This record gives sequence, structure tokens and C-alpha cells, in this order.
Amino acid sequence: MSHTPEPSARRARPLRESAAMLAGTAVSGLCAYAYIAIGTRAYGDEAMAPIAVLWTFWAVSAALFTFPIQHWAIRTISVDGDTLGVAGTVPRLSAVVLGVAAAMGVAARAADERIFGSTSPWWPLLVFSIALGAGFVGLQRGVLAGKGRYYATAANIAAENLLRVALGIAAIVVWPDDVVAFALVLALGPAVAVFWPEAVRLPVRSGTRQPVLRFLGGLAGGILIAQIVLNSGPLILQGIGAPEVEVTALFLALALFRAPYLLALGLATRLTAPLTELVVRDDRPALRRIVLATTAGTFAAAGIGWAAGYLAGPWVIRLVFAPQTDPAALVVAFISAGSILALGGLGLVLVLVAEHRTAAVQTTWLLGAVSGAVVLAAGPSDPTSRVVAAFVTAECVAVAAMALVLMARAAPAAGTAGRR
Repeated sequence: MSHTPEPSARRARPLRESAAMLAGTAVSGLCAYAYIAIGTRAYGDEAMAPIAVLWTFWAVSAALFTFPIQHWAIRTISVDGDTLGVAGTVPRLSAVVLGVAAAMGVAARAADERIFGSTSPWWPLLVFSIALGAGFVGLQRGVLAGKGRYYATAANIAAENLLRVALGIAAIVVWPDDVVAFALVLALGPAVAVFWPEAVRLPVRSGTRQPVLRFLGGLAGGILIAQIVLNSGPLILQGIGAPEVEVTALFLALALFRAPYLLALGLATRLTAPLTELVVRDDRPALRRIVLATTAGTFAAAGIGWAAGYLAGPWVIRLVFAPQTDPAALVVAFISAGSILALGGLGLVLVLVAEHRTAAVQTTWLLGAVSGAVVLAAGPSDPTSRVVAAFVTAECVAVAAMALVLMARAAPAAGTAGRR
């Protein structure tokens, strides 16, 4: 005789799984901060500037590959009920990831002295390796989460940066004067895949290839723009000739106030499937409530975040990272508010993904980026103030645009919800 779980048990399972995802992401985020902190203390602000730029490439790779591939795999497995559609697309997907990663490495090599302050071939090779690893991680986590293995997914997320901290400490001990060895650790995080080999051992030849590139292209384009807006401040500041100390200070401020965003990335893994179910059921009132609550809450929280960042942000940055780091309170306040806007934007992106409207993700974030570029070109004369003003403007415009798009158009009907 089969046993049907009680309603309370059915409700408790998603809560426990969400808690696990948050815990795994929190461990990952703390380890990421630990990696930055020990590197800054061991090598100093100026020596860490190239790693701040490499970190930007890592964030771009996650936007291009990890997030889109992961959420495409979750959505596809949720609709299909198996991994065959994902498996049949892996060879073509792998070729795309390899080609784009190679292009990123070539671009990094062409601008190596300007952005890394060095002509060493290690930096572009690391850019290439990090991009490949980001694609692999996205597939593994997407398959694990698509199969409902959220605890394993949470452990995978935590383990990646735990490994980086362990190897980073080893690099400092063995090569205390070689920051490249410390940077190499960034590329080694995906090695934790050996603990979950079943997630990437897929029946490729028996699968049916899906027309995935249009879906991933729109989502990757939008998420890439969103991540460039969120993470490119240090790179832009370095490019316009600001002192390296200011580059590192901005990098540390962004790293600190991205904490809620990093946690939300883990929780987003648990939300994609249920949001897709709402779309399949054509539950438009529920989707509208989610959009309204997310938008209103985002702008309210951004105001609170501005005040908290102004009052306590610089002190926390000095406490966590290094005593000599001294970012301006006003800069930290706007970084705090902009990071919260980015968090709300992520929630609206998930609704667009569930509705299979990835082109709208790209369009709205492009609008935000263009608005930010206008401010960057015509903003304050101080380089740091100009970069921060452009960041907040882009986040505001993108969040508002996504909210308007989602409210103006109803969710797709159930008959079209399963489109690839």
C-alpha cells in the first residue's frame, strides 16, 4: 500500500531544499570572500588588481554559461520528465562553449598588458580555462537540480569555493611571492565534479537534440549584460586609468554587497521548476502577484540598503578585507543599493525564463546597459563616482523595464509553455 505524504510534509520538503540551497550558496559565498581576503592580505592591494580583473572574467563566464545552461537543463528536464533532451544537445553545446571560451582567451591575450598589467600568457590561459569550467559546472548543476537532487546541488555549489580556499592557502604557503599561482586556483574549482560523476554521465547518443541555442542565446545575452553591469566596475575603472588602489577598493565593495545576490543565485536553482509549473498551468494571477511583490520589494529594499551602506559599509569592508582599504561612504552606499536592485532583477529574470521569453531578458538588460553607458560618458568627472552612477542607473532601468514587460503581457498559454 502506497503512502501519500501529509500536506505539511509536502510543504516542508521545498522549504528544506531551499534552506539547503541557501546554505550551500552561503558557504560558497563566504569561501569566495575568504579567498579574496586571504589573497589581499597576503599579496597586497596592487598585486591583487589582476585577480580583480580575472574575477570579472569569471563572472562573465558564469553569465554566459553557468546560469543559462543550468536553468535550461532544469526547465527542460522539468517539462520532459527525463534527461534525454538535455543529453542529445550536449555535443553541440560543448562545441559552442569551447569556441566562445577560446574567443575570450584570445581577447584577453590581445589586451593583456592593459587589463592585467602583464604580458604573461598565464592570464589569457586562465580566462580560457575559467570559461570552460563555467560551462561544465552549469551542466552538472542543471542536471542534478533537474532530477530533484537539490541537496547534492547545494553540496556541489559549496564544494567549488571550499576547494578554492584550500588550494589558495596552499598556494600562499608554497608560492608566497607568486600571485599567478594564487590566481590559478580560480580555474580549479570545477574539479569538484569528480564527486558527482553521474550528473554528467548522460546517454548522449540516445537523446533527441533540442533547438536550444535560441533559448540559451537570449538568456546568455541578457544575463551577460546583467553581469557586466554588476561586475565590470573594476575593469572599467582600470581601463580609464584610475589608481590601482581605487580599483581594488571598488572591487572589494562590490564583492561585499553582492552577498544577497550570491545567495539568491542558489535559491534561484530551486525556483525555476515551480515557476515553470505555474506557466504550464497558466496561473496568471499568481505570476502577476510574484512580479508586483518582487518589484515593489526591490525598490524599497534598495533604499534601506543605501542607508545601511552609507552608515556601516566602509567600516565592514575594512574589517573583512584589509585595514588600509578606505572606500568613500557615498560610493559604498550606491554600490549597496545597486546590488539589491540586481537581486530583484534576478527574480524577474526567473519569471521570464519560466515563460520562455529569454529575448525579453536580453532586450531589457540591453536597455539598462545603454542607460548606464550614457551616464558613464556624461557623468561626474571623478572616475569612481562616474562608474558607480552608471551602475545604479543601469540596474534601475533594467528592473523597471522587466517589470513593465511582465505586467504588460500575460504569461503564455499552457499549450505553448513547453516550447524549447
